[in-house]
Amino acid sequence: MSITWRAATCRDIEEALSFHVTHRGDALVGPEAALHCWRELVADPFFASAALIADPAIQGHFLVGVGASVLVSRAFADAEIANPRPDINSRIIASIHSGQSVLATRTDVARANAANGVDVVVVACVWHDQSIGSTERHDVQNIFATSFTEALAGYKVRCIVHETANEPAREFVQRSIVFSTIAQFSERRRFIHLMTRDSAKAVPASLGNVIFNYHDPVLRLRDSDQQLLLAALRGGTDQELSAGLGLEVSAIKARWRSAFARIEQAMPGLIADAGGRQGRGLQKRHRVLSYVRSHPEELRPYDWTMIDNSSGANGTGRGTARISKPASAL
Repeated sequence: MSITWRAATCRDIEEALSFHVTHRGDALVGPEAALHCWRELVADPFFASAALIADPAIQGHFLVGVGASVLVSRAFADAEIANPRPDINSRIIASIHSGQSVLATRTDVARANAANGVDVVVVACVWHDQSIGSTERHDVQNIFATSFTEALAGYKVRCIVHETANEPAREFVQRSIVFSTIAQFSERRRFIHLMTRDSAKAVPASLGNVIFNYHDPVLRLRDSDQQLLLAALRGGTDQELSAGLGLEVSAIKARWRSAFARIEQAMPGLIADAGGRQGRGLQKRHRVLSYVRSHPEELRPYDWTMIDNSSGANGTGRGTARISKPASAL
């Protein structure tokens, strides 16, 4: 039996929430509205997820767990930390339902990556605890930790808030060491946990330490450049990229030329051959894609105007983001 993971679909989320209703977040809006909001969450560009799939099925279940997180506004994160309360999911869901979403926008994320960092809320970390044995449970928890780390690669994380609603999940989080429990509501079996840069850095060998090992980007890629490279990382010819991005092949080729020009200006030599000459098109692509795979920060939103307009900004901290397999999370 093996367990693998992929990005969660709406169907995965609905199935997982059916056996862990405490994570549904329907206290303020009701079940039907909550599920509709979850569909909006899955479509959010900063919704990161992992659906754990067993082969063969375990007691009739192929889906054995789902983990997910979102990026939220600084104001929401600060309020939740200052005044921890149960049902964080319900407040996030209710904000989406009301049209006053607390989810971070692309502008929020770009500014946060260039300043103090993004704020993360874990909105799901559930598994079929009653149907899996200790070996499978260990595998599930390891995959959750690894996929979560990969999903956050390249973001400048400020803090991670995680509410657990059952004993197995609480024990799992507490074993990570880098999460501290900032509030508990024993009568409801709810616990609020917090991970910060300081708590992660205090445990050098932890995955939390990897999450907070951030480096500023250097390539100054535009949104269109990032969109092209993200699609190219998944493989495909220009014709396939054209179909996937809804652009003419000529426009795809133009984007490559534009991206190469910006990259060469920002990092001379990245796409040059050993003799200092410009490589052929496929060679350039290979070198650029190899670089951004190991530097996921280059494909995250980043507000360069904050750096350019900030007096005394010297770009310190730029370098290599060290994580083994970030591409699957991009």
